[in-house]
Amino acid sequence: MAVARAPAFIRSAGLGSCVGIVLYEPFINIGGLAHAMLPRCRPGREDSREKYVDTSVHLMLEKLLGMGAIRENIVAKLAGGAQMFSRAESDLLVIGSKNIIAAGQVLSELGIPIIAQDVGGNHGRTLEFNCSDGALWIRTLQGETKI
Repeated sequence: MAVARAPAFIRSAGLGSCVGIVLYEPFINIGGLAHAMLPRCRPGREDSREKYVDTSVHLMLEKLLGMGAIRENIVAKLAGGAQMFSRAESDLLVIGSKNIIAAGQVLSELGIPIIAQDVGGNHGRTLEFNCSDGALWIRTLQGETKI
């Protein structure tokens, strides 16, 4: 997880079932990107809050507010959460969809709207977030998308 001001770019590579969560404050051009591996932080794991959807969003929001963001201005974008195993018979292997659901829930609870997303599928992604204009570039083996 990282937060930054314009003109910075934040990059995260190798998202499979992980979900990339962007929070962006467009009026002062600051934002953050979390690469969350699992939906929920369990007791005893608080030392690595950046790895979990629920705690990474709260941590990122806290840092953005500390940098001067106005909470009501913050918007979100999501990418990732792929189903990387074609025969996921075990509930343990369906992490991507659980990460997407958890991200939607925590953002809804915080009143942060999701304005764009590129989630699901069965392919990995590399993300690059531009703090200057809020663009999230998503690269896959199939090509590149901007949301």
